[in-house]
Amino acid sequence: MRKISRRDFIKLGWSALQFATISSMVPNSRRVTKEKSASAPNIVLLICDAMSAHNLSLYGYPRKTTPNLNRLAERAFVYNHHYSNGNWTTPGTSSLLTGLHPWTHRALNQTATVKKSLAGHNIFRLLGDGYFKLAYTQNYWANYLLEQFSPDIDSLLPFSDFGLTDTSLANLKFENDLLPSGHALERMLYYGNSLLLSFLIDLYYKPKTTAEQIRDHPSGLPTTGIYHNTFTLRGLFDGIAETITLLEKKRAPFFSYFHVFPPHAPYSPRKDFMEMFDGDEYKPLVKENHPLAFGFAQGAQGLKADKYDAFIANLDAEIGRMHDLLSSQGILDHTYFVITSDHGEIFERGMSGHGSPLLYEPLIRVPLMIIPPGNQTRRDFSTPTSHVDLLPTLLNIAGQPLPDSCEGKLLPGLGGSDDPERSVFSMEAIESSAYKPFTKASYAIRKGRYKLIHYQGYPHKYFDYDEFYDLQEDSEEIQNKFSKPRLSEIAEEMKKELMDSIQLANEKLLN
Repeated sequence: MRKISRRDFIKLGWSALQFATISSMVPNSRRVTKEKSASAPNIVLLICDAMSAHNLSLYGYPRKTTPNLNRLAERAFVYNHHYSNGNWTTPGTSSLLTGLHPWTHRALNQTATVKKSLAGHNIFRLLGDGYFKLAYTQNYWANYLLEQFSPDIDSLLPFSDFGLTDTSLANLKFENDLLPSGHALERMLYYGNSLLLSFLIDLYYKPKTTAEQIRDHPSGLPTTGIYHNTFTLRGLFDGIAETITLLEKKRAPFFSYFHVFPPHAPYSPRKDFMEMFDGDEYKPLVKENHPLAFGFAQGAQGLKADKYDAFIANLDAEIGRMHDLLSSQGILDHTYFVITSDHGEIFERGMSGHGSPLLYEPLIRVPLMIIPPGNQTRRDFSTPTSHVDLLPTLLNIAGQPLPDSCEGKLLPGLGGSDDPERSVFSMEAIESSAYKPFTKASYAIRKGRYKLIHYQGYPHKYFDYDEFYDLQEDSEEIQNKFSKPRLSEIAEEMKKELMDSIQLANEKLLN
């Protein structure tokens, strides 16, 4: 399958002749079925990397970080206790795209992909041939997954699209191997300890910026790291809006997956958002450093949190602007608009960002807001839901059958119902083998008002250690009540349910 750059995609989209050219790039087995169905809605899935529900005013955060999401929520389905199945990109995104828990899909480590026998269990294939499927990510790790699923994607845009860094030469030379070529250029040249090569690669990937763009970003322009890919939020969302507008002109309904890097670090808000929370009255609760955290000082955490919140506010403004533009064009009259994140971010307990074994709420509780076409009233759902629920729900919206092997459930309000007894799971096992039973991992189970975290194989007391919280009374997860007499029975039952699930997954792996 040929990959189509955004510029080519735009140039090819505006006339019948151009549309025919696009269609000629789609395999014949798909092209003949791409007729517009009056009953099949479009689906836009927007993943905002590392956006924690904890820091969104949409979910009660004291700072007004998301006035636009708050406004859009007035006609949306809002899931108030939605969880990623992992605390970093690969496991969280894999569960979202496959409807499978990390212990099943086994995408656990850096550069990992979904277990080969399950690669076809992805949203792109399961949507069937009736949908035109487009995917784009700015995230290095998520791109591994999209490359793996590329046989089922009609247009996979290069991760350098919508940016200020010109990678056209690399895209042209390695159009079928964008990820390996990115590795070579980034790792072998830039990190090869060669002053000459590093200097040359810096020159080659120097972003084409204007003085105004530089002036508007005092802490530096947003960047993703790979290819030194630099962008502006305005340019990013303008590019996404243009692409969606072109997709709307196709005969087939479309499914578009956009995984943007903001508000992931480095936090680079535009200057009019830069200092909006500096010196305000918000004072986060100071919590004791966790032994498995990175040991960051509380003051440093606070400064990063201020910038992170400002970056979220900047992102929120662009999401609102893009939504209003698509709405004014009538595209959202027959489109489900979904906003979520692959995982969260934390600025407490000695952690700043993500990437540790910790599974506290700021790291795994993420936003989920779905705006159905024509909906005019807000509906809130408070029972726990999970990323594995997105695949079956989106398939149901598209009128496609649900695979028996799917481990998620239909979301309440969209074919499912509230289930107060439902358990949802998250885990981190980056140091465990994807091909063997887990030896070093942390797991979380949320059920009703209670949450249990289990640590396995870490040093000292965390070799086999449990934390148990009543989130209704202790939303900050301060009081570990695992051994409290009144709650110990509930805690033990939840731990048994969790460990039985892990044991079953390990048995299936060995059989």
